[in-house]
Amino acid sequence: MHRPEDQSRKKKRRAAVGEQTRRTADITTASIARGRAVKKANALTACLCGALPGIALGILQPSGVGKWLIGFISGFMWANAFEYLYHRFLLHLPKTFFAQHHLEHHASVGTPTEAEHVNFGSSPLWVAAIFAINSVPVAGVNVLLGLDMTPGILLAFSVYFIAVEEIHWRIHLGEWLPPGLCRARGYHLAHHVCPTARFNIFLPLCDMVLGSATQAQ
Repeated sequence: MHRPEDQSRKKKRRAAVGEQTRRTADITTASIARGRAVKKANALTACLCGALPGIALGILQPSGVGKWLIGFISGFMWANAFEYLYHRFLLHLPKTFFAQHHLEHHASVGTPTEAEHVNFGSSPLWVAAIFAINSVPVAGVNVLLGLDMTPGILLAFSVYFIAVEEIHWRIHLGEWLPPGLCRARGYHLAHHVCPTARFNIFLPLCDMVLGSATQAQ
Protein backbone atom coordinates (compact mmCIF):
# COMPACT_ATOMS: atom_id res chain seq x y z
CA MET A 1 0.00 0.00 0.00
CA HIS A 2 1.30 3.45 -0.93
CA ARG A 3 0.99 6.12 1.67
CA PRO A 4 -1.17 9.16 0.69
CA GLU A 5 1.84 11.48 0.81
CA ASP A 6 3.76 9.15 -1.56
CA GLN A 7 0.88 9.24 -4.05
CA SER A 8 0.74 13.01 -3.75
CA ARG A 9 4.45 13.38 -4.50
CA LYS A 10 4.19 11.08 -7.50
CA LYS A 11 1.29 13.12 -8.86
CA LYS A 12 3.29 16.31 -8.40
CA ARG A 13 6.24 14.78 -10.23
CA ARG A 14 4.07 13.61 -13.15
CA ALA A 15 2.44 17.03 -13.29
CA ALA A 16 5.86 18.66 -13.37
CA VAL A 17 6.91 16.52 -16.34
CA GLY A 18 3.71 17.33 -18.24
CA GLU A 19 3.94 21.01 -17.46
CA GLN A 20 7.59 21.08 -18.57
CA THR A 21 6.62 19.71 -21.99
CA ARG A 22 3.88 22.32 -22.42
CA ARG A 23 5.95 25.30 -21.39
CA THR A 24 8.88 24.47 -23.71
CA ALA A 25 7.05 26.33 -26.47
CA ASP A 26 7.09 29.47 -24.32
CA ILE A 27 10.90 29.65 -24.18
CA THR A 28 11.99 32.40 -26.54
CA THR A 29 14.06 31.72 -29.63
CA ALA A 30 16.65 34.27 -28.47
CA SER A 31 17.01 32.52 -25.12
CA ILE A 32 17.50 29.16 -26.80
CA ALA A 33 20.11 30.64 -29.15
CA ARG A 34 22.06 32.16 -26.26
CA GLY A 35 21.88 29.00 -24.20
CA ARG A 36 22.92 26.81 -27.12
CA ALA A 37 25.88 29.09 -27.86
CA VAL A 38 27.12 28.74 -24.27
CA LYS A 39 26.61 24.96 -24.42
CA LYS A 40 28.70 24.69 -27.60
CA ALA A 41 31.45 26.87 -26.16
CA ASN A 42 31.47 24.78 -22.98
CA ALA A 43 31.70 21.54 -24.97
CA LEU A 44 34.65 22.89 -26.98
CA THR A 45 36.36 23.99 -23.76
CA ALA A 46 35.79 20.55 -22.23
CA CYS A 47 37.45 18.93 -25.24
CA LEU A 48 40.40 21.34 -25.14
CA CYS A 49 40.89 20.90 -21.38
CA GLY A 50 40.32 17.16 -21.14
CA ALA A 51 40.10 15.04 -24.28
CA LEU A 52 42.80 16.81 -26.30
CA PRO A 53 45.48 16.76 -23.55
CA GLY A 54 44.52 13.18 -22.74
CA ILE A 55 44.91 12.01 -26.34
CA ALA A 56 48.17 13.96 -26.74
CA LEU A 57 49.56 12.44 -23.53
CA GLY A 58 48.49 8.98 -24.68
CA ILE A 59 50.38 9.42 -27.95
CA LEU A 60 53.50 10.78 -26.28
CA GLN A 61 53.48 8.18 -23.51
CA PRO A 62 51.66 5.05 -24.76
CA SER A 63 50.17 3.06 -21.88
CA GLY A 64 48.15 0.32 -23.54
CA VAL A 65 44.43 -0.24 -24.09
CA GLY A 66 43.92 -1.76 -20.65
CA LYS A 67 45.10 1.32 -18.77
CA TRP A 68 43.12 3.57 -21.12
CA LEU A 69 39.98 1.58 -20.27
CA ILE A 70 40.65 1.48 -16.52
CA GLY A 71 41.47 5.18 -16.59
CA PHE A 72 38.29 6.01 -18.49
CA ILE A 73 36.08 4.04 -16.06
CA SER A 74 37.85 5.61 -13.07
CA GLY A 75 37.49 9.09 -14.56
CA PHE A 76 33.82 8.52 -15.30
CA MET A 77 33.16 7.46 -11.72
CA TRP A 78 35.18 10.39 -10.40
CA ALA A 79 33.17 12.78 -12.58
CA ASN A 80 29.90 11.30 -11.30
CA ALA A 81 31.05 11.86 -7.70
CA PHE A 82 32.22 15.39 -8.47
CA GLU A 83 28.88 16.21 -10.13
CA TYR A 84 27.07 15.00 -7.02
CA LEU A 85 29.26 16.86 -4.52
CA TYR A 86 29.36 20.02 -6.63
CA HIS A 87 25.60 20.04 -7.08
CA ARG A 88 24.62 19.05 -3.55
CA PHE A 89 27.17 20.81 -1.36
CA LEU A 90 28.18 23.82 -3.44
CA LEU A 91 25.29 24.78 -5.69
CA HIS A 92 22.78 24.18 -2.89
CA LEU A 93 24.81 25.70 -0.07
CA PRO A 94 22.64 28.56 1.25
CA LYS A 95 23.70 32.21 0.91
CA THR A 96 26.78 31.59 -1.22
CA PHE A 97 27.73 32.93 -4.63
CA PHE A 98 27.35 29.47 -6.15
CA ALA A 99 23.92 28.95 -4.62
CA GLN A 100 22.70 32.35 -5.76
CA HIS A 101 23.77 31.59 -9.32
CA HIS A 102 22.20 28.13 -9.26
CA LEU A 103 19.02 29.59 -7.79
CA GLU A 104 18.62 31.47 -11.08
CA HIS A 105 18.36 28.08 -12.79
CA HIS A 106 15.66 26.83 -10.43
CA ALA A 107 13.79 30.15 -10.61
CA SER A 108 13.94 30.25 -14.41
CA VAL A 109 12.13 26.92 -14.89
CA GLY A 110 8.95 27.64 -16.82
CA THR A 111 10.02 31.15 -17.84
CA PRO A 112 10.83 32.46 -21.36
CA THR A 113 14.55 32.68 -20.45
CA GLU A 114 14.90 29.16 -19.05
CA ALA A 115 17.33 28.06 -21.77
CA GLU A 116 19.88 30.66 -20.68
CA HIS A 117 20.19 29.08 -17.23
CA VAL A 118 20.36 25.38 -18.10
CA ASN A 119 24.13 24.98 -18.59
CA PHE A 120 26.12 23.87 -15.54
CA GLY A 121 29.09 25.91 -16.72
CA SER A 122 28.09 29.57 -17.00
CA SER A 123 31.06 30.28 -19.29
CA PRO A 124 34.08 28.54 -20.87
CA LEU A 125 36.29 30.10 -18.18
CA TRP A 126 34.17 28.42 -15.50
CA VAL A 127 34.43 25.09 -17.33
CA ALA A 128 38.22 25.44 -17.57
CA ALA A 129 38.36 26.07 -13.81
CA ILE A 130 36.30 22.93 -13.14
CA PHE A 131 38.66 20.86 -15.29
CA ALA A 132 41.73 22.35 -13.59
CA ILE A 133 40.34 21.56 -10.13
CA ASN A 134 39.80 17.92 -11.13
CA SER A 135 42.61 17.25 -13.61
CA VAL A 136 45.64 18.69 -11.83
CA PRO A 137 45.43 16.53 -8.67
CA VAL A 138 44.46 13.42 -10.64
CA ALA A 139 47.38 13.86 -13.03
CA GLY A 140 49.74 14.53 -10.11
CA VAL A 141 48.73 11.36 -8.29
CA ASN A 142 49.04 9.32 -11.49
CA VAL A 143 52.56 10.62 -12.10
CA LEU A 144 53.68 10.06 -8.50
CA LEU A 145 52.31 6.52 -8.39
CA GLY A 146 53.22 5.66 -11.98
CA LEU A 147 49.65 4.54 -12.81
CA ASP A 148 49.71 5.80 -16.42
CA MET A 149 45.93 6.21 -16.44
CA THR A 150 45.78 10.00 -16.94
CA PRO A 151 44.86 9.88 -20.68
CA GLY A 152 41.74 7.77 -20.07
CA ILE A 153 40.73 9.82 -17.03
CA LEU A 154 40.98 13.14 -18.89
CA LEU A 155 38.99 11.74 -21.80
CA ALA A 156 36.29 10.54 -19.38
CA PHE A 157 36.08 13.97 -17.76
CA SER A 158 35.30 15.53 -21.14
CA VAL A 159 32.77 12.87 -22.13
CA TYR A 160 30.96 13.09 -18.79
CA PHE A 161 30.80 16.88 -18.72
CA ILE A 162 29.48 17.12 -22.28
CA ALA A 163 26.94 14.36 -21.57
CA VAL A 164 25.68 16.11 -18.42
CA GLU A 165 25.20 19.45 -20.17
CA GLU A 166 23.58 17.92 -23.27
CA ILE A 167 21.19 15.66 -21.35
CA HIS A 168 20.33 18.43 -18.89
CA TRP A 169 19.55 20.72 -21.85
CA ARG A 170 17.33 18.11 -23.51
CA ILE A 171 15.49 17.42 -20.24
CA HIS A 172 14.58 21.07 -19.70
CA LEU A 173 13.79 21.92 -23.30
CA GLY A 174 11.75 18.78 -23.90
CA GLU A 175 14.03 17.51 -26.67
CA TRP A 176 14.56 13.90 -27.71
CA LEU A 177 16.41 11.55 -25.37
CA PRO A 178 17.73 8.07 -26.24
CA PRO A 179 15.48 5.22 -25.01
CA GLY A 180 17.90 4.31 -22.22
CA LEU A 181 17.76 7.86 -20.86
CA CYS A 182 14.01 8.51 -21.04
CA ARG A 183 13.65 8.12 -17.27
CA ALA A 184 16.29 10.80 -16.72
CA ARG A 185 13.72 13.49 -17.54
CA GLY A 186 11.33 12.54 -14.75
CA TYR A 187 14.21 11.76 -12.41
CA HIS A 188 15.76 15.21 -12.76
CA LEU A 189 12.51 17.17 -12.83
CA ALA A 190 11.68 15.58 -9.47
CA HIS A 191 14.73 17.44 -8.16
CA HIS A 192 13.01 20.69 -9.09
CA VAL A 193 9.96 19.59 -7.09
CA CYS A 194 12.10 18.51 -4.13
CA PRO A 195 15.56 20.21 -4.35
CA THR A 196 16.94 18.23 -1.40
CA ALA A 197 17.30 15.04 -3.45
CA ARG A 198 18.39 13.64 -6.83
CA PHE A 199 21.59 15.57 -7.44
CA ASN A 200 22.92 13.37 -10.27
CA ILE A 201 21.41 14.32 -13.62
CA PHE A 202 21.31 11.09 -15.63
CA LEU A 203 23.42 8.50 -13.83
CA PRO A 204 22.31 8.40 -10.15
CA LEU A 205 25.18 6.30 -8.80
CA CYS A 206 26.05 8.62 -5.92
CA ASP A 207 22.39 9.36 -5.32
CA MET A 208 21.77 5.66 -4.76
CA VAL A 209 24.87 5.09 -2.65
CA LEU A 210 24.25 8.15 -0.42
CA GLY A 211 20.49 7.72 -0.12
CA SER A 212 19.29 10.79 -2.03
CA ALA A 213 17.74 8.95 -4.96
CA THR A 214 14.37 8.20 -3.34
CA GLN A 215 13.75 11.24 -1.16
CA ALA A 216 11.94 13.03 -3.99
CA GLN A 217 9.48 10.21 -4.63
